[in-house]
Amino acid sequence: GGADPLIRAAAAWQPDIVGFSMIFQFMAPDFAQVITALRASGCKAHFTMGGHYASFAPETILQLIPELDSVVRFEGELPLVEIANAVANGADWRGIHGIAWRDGDRVQLTSPRQDRIDLDTLPWPDRSDIRYDRQLLPIASILASRGCPWKCSFCSIITFYEGNGTKGRRRRTPRLVVDEMEYLVRERGVKLLLFQDDDFLSGGKDARDWALSVGDEITARGLHEEMRFKISCRSDEVREETLAPLVAAGLRHVYLGVESGDPDALKTLNKMITPEVHHRAGQVLRGLGISFDFGFMLLNPWSTVQQVRNNLQFLREFCDGGYTVAGFCRTLPYVGTPMERKMRDEGRLTGPALEADYTFLDPRLDALWDFSLVAFAGRNYGKDATWDHLRTMLFEARLDCPRPRDEDFLKAGQRLAATSNRLLLEITEEALERIEAMEHPTASDPHLIELARFARQQNEQVAATLNALWTTRPSAIEAELFR
Repeated sequence: GGADPLIRAAAAWQPDIVGFSMIFQFMAPDFAQVITALRASGCKAHFTMGGHYASFAPETILQLIPELDSVVRFEGELPLVEIANAVANGADWRGIHGIAWRDGDRVQLTSPRQDRIDLDTLPWPDRSDIRYDRQLLPIASILASRGCPWKCSFCSIITFYEGNGTKGRRRRTPRLVVDEMEYLVRERGVKLLLFQDDDFLSGGKDARDWALSVGDEITARGLHEEMRFKISCRSDEVREETLAPLVAAGLRHVYLGVESGDPDALKTLNKMITPEVHHRAGQVLRGLGISFDFGFMLLNPWSTVQQVRNNLQFLREFCDGGYTVAGFCRTLPYVGTPMERKMRDEGRLTGPALEADYTFLDPRLDALWDFSLVAFAGRNYGKDATWDHLRTMLFEARLDCPRPRDEDFLKAGQRLAATSNRLLLEITEEALERIEAMEHPTASDPHLIELARFARQQNEQVAATLNALWTTRPSAIEAELFR
């Protein structure tokens, strides 16, 4: 089972403490299964859990997983070290600040911490067990900052860090960031660095200057000749004068938090942005010749049919020519977000806390979402989604390190992405038209069932073509990028 590697590691190491990190509540049943299996195998270690969801709902997670001994709330470095020291020395850990634990039928929460950690003081992650030399394209993740100053209604980042009394975004010193990059590139052989910062450019002019300082430090050391990197940011932070120097320093991919192409939906999401800004960002990135992909929520809890139509038209224009891959999901009510609180106040959340769900205000959109889950199960959703493979292909096709870019492969990839985009959008629009014509909208309508079958057949053809394209590339690269 999925717990077997962890069980074998615990048997070999005999740890005093085992930590788990869970961000999203929808993964809680998977964590419960693994933790239960680990405890049943005879592991006597102290089990603790951190992460966004565990921090916001410790009572629920401790009830769901009785094998857990504690929950570390919000930033966990200091309380986790204190728990580990206490457990190793046989001391009482229950008074440590910033944790939760089960006391009979109740859950006790200790007082929150106000540590405001200086990120420059934290040690680098222990990567000693990673064999970069065995990877055809050695990839490593890195963090240069924590937090975000924006207040999007669907996101829990700002409330998570506020749990430690920390607001906004904290950034590491550029020189120290590049020290870690240089170690990974020149001592460990890494060729691609993925910055996992929530927003690499957020924080106004100071943040832009900071990012340019990182880029200057990279080029001053000549690292731009040996590696490439990726960042995430908002569309209104994409400016040629900021991005061009980073491209010169090795930037080759940007993940954009687009979320919606409808102006009213963007207001609902509190994105503080307009569709025109998204389009300008896409044009800048195309002009710089680097790849990008983006998050997109076709539906949110307050969507209207017209907003969905606007979103589909936006995707058609934004992804024109297959430069990037269209895809979509719906907004999920994550615990700790303003959206979740608003929906709970409106009485719209149903089901247990870990699987909180909702219906749309317009039943036609429920039918559309049900159709989407069936029609695009292999295309938009799932661990082996064609959407993800297409995005990875375009990313790799534009990557010029460790070997030159293959223009023919890129052109073929864009044509395939354009075909997949067109099918996705046309099928969704046809389904919406059918649903609008129904007196009682339902995804079980025979025409929609046949349309969903067609969508899946077409996606199978796209996936087969994609696989054929990859036969022109070393299979080891495909395996590495598709992990």
